[in-house]
Amino acid sequence: MSERALYVYGVVPRTTPPAVFEDVHGVDPSQPVVLVDDGDVAAIASAVRLDEFGEGPIEENLRNPGWLAEKARAHDDVLAAAVGRTTVLPFRFGAIYRNEDHVLDLLRKRTDFPSTLSRLAGAAELGVKAFVDVDALADRLAAHRQVDEEVSAGRAYMQRKQQARELDDELERFVNERAQQSHDRLATVAGDACVNAVQPGDPSSRRRMVLNAAYLVDNSAEERFRSELEDVERAEREEIEYELSGPWPPHNFTGEAEA
Repeated sequence: MSERALYVYGVVPRTTPPAVFEDVHGVDPSQPVVLVDDGDVAAIASAVRLDEFGEGPIEENLRNPGWLAEKARAHDDVLAAAVGRTTVLPFRFGAIYRNEDHVLDLLRKRTDFPSTLSRLAGAAELGVKAFVDVDALADRLAAHRQVDEEVSAGRAYMQRKQQARELDDELERFVNERAQQSHDRLATVAGDACVNAVQPGDPSSRRRMVLNAAYLVDNSAEERFRSELEDVERAEREEIEYELSGPWPPHNFTGEAEA
């Protein structure tokens, strides 16, 4: 049998019941997800084989899209099991420790873990992405622009080129301002908020992402947040479409605490 190590998914308060993870499969589905506790905190962990997760093998496996997708999904499933049932400080995929003593050493050294868990307590992460139909918005913005057809063909052509440049600038200003306004409104309902880089879309698609944000929302404020997002969307007159996701583990709000 291959030598084993411990894969760590994140950290929770020591008072978290082990039953939270009893029905979820880890990155090695044959191994139970357990809690390794010390002091006020506990690490969520499961055993893994070093011939799969050791330093050399994992580098090779990470180049296998099928393997990576399966293991990343299992990693996320373990963290998702904690959402709404305890406070979780999620780790990035691939945190491997030699043994239980190595994990305990981590927990003892990271004296910031308890304060981070306290900051995240009673809240979860909600994601909001906003998309604009670029063609439809450009058509609306261009509706009030006219070319003087009385001038020469060359002059009319130059006018159209100038208006096209001005329209591109106006479109960019419009979506940036609306995205910022939407984010500012939603952030007032959240305990914390951050804006991530927008994701490039299909070049042939009319939809363009203009906002990719995350919000740390208290559980008691989730309905209010959803209501605020509905109000924001109604105000956009269908020019900007919003997508809400979550609740998620607070990946965007762990600060320097994430291992």
